[in-house]
Amino acid sequence: MRAVLDIGTNSVRLLVAKVAKDTIEPYIQQIRISRIGEDIDGSGELSAIGIWRTVKALGELRAFIPPSIPVDVLATSAVRDGSNRQEFVDLIEKEFGWKIHVLSGLREAELSFRGAVDSLCSLNLSAPFTVIDIGGGSTEIYTGLDGDSLLGGGSVQLGAVRMLERHITTHPVICKDRNALEKEIEEILAPLIKSNLDFGPKTVIAVGGTATSLAAIAQELTVFDLKRIVGYSLSLERLREIYINLGKLDLDERSLIAGMQKGREDIIVAGAAILVKAMELLNISQLKTSVGDLLYGWLAFYVDEG
Repeated sequence: MRAVLDIGTNSVRLLVAKVAKDTIEPYIQQIRISRIGEDIDGSGELSAIGIWRTVKALGELRAFIPPSIPVDVLATSAVRDGSNRQEFVDLIEKEFGWKIHVLSGLREAELSFRGAVDSLCSLNLSAPFTVIDIGGGSTEIYTGLDGDSLLGGGSVQLGAVRMLERHITTHPVICKDRNALEKEIEEILAPLIKSNLDFGPKTVIAVGGTATSLAAIAQELTVFDLKRIVGYSLSLERLREIYINLGKLDLDERSLIAGMQKGREDIIVAGAAILVKAMELLNISQLKTSVGDLLYGWLAFYVDEG
């Protein structure tokens, strides 16, 4: 058994799994909204309050980890970008005894790609695969033939938290903010999408909190059901409908929507806007969603290495 933690821009996630050859069996999965990346787009550093929330979240999640099993801690966009990241890394090692692996955008993409493709292998989907991983601070879009082989793609500083802070000033979202949001998303995504289209993707998979939340909302799930998220076909038509409707609601109203994850009410519109634009630029009418992402990808590479 092995535990892996991911310190993302918006949340800290824990996966404890039984790991064997060709098999990753989830045992414990937990998430805490900590938003360590709050205001990093403006300040360039990890905020004191964001660090405090993250330390608190890690303390809570530690209680779920069985004693005496290996623990790996990953960090992505916000920690990667923070000018004071080493102070944070040192703090976590001192507080918990854990060494943080700060992932590059490429490594994050490799892990997410592996986790996504492996998680849907039973569906016998057609390659090449394009995996979209929308996070709080960055988005990775890569295309490959299988879980081990990337053809190309990239990582851009385009995430749900980052776009919220740049463009959305009120909830409900006003027309001016929506237009500015969509304009910047297209400007950033268009070159990245074009580079992926050159490889002729046949199956598109979306992972990350934005994608899984939207899949839950699309199905009106009152309780998060892993089996109904993995392999779910989310249509562009349904996604656009959700995006428009969520933008018309205030935060309290969004919190009442079936499938809405607590703590994601303010960033879900920005995240949905990114996924809508990605699908439009890829010229696809539907995609698959999955919970298989960098946590699963990390464990898969661990299995490979024995």
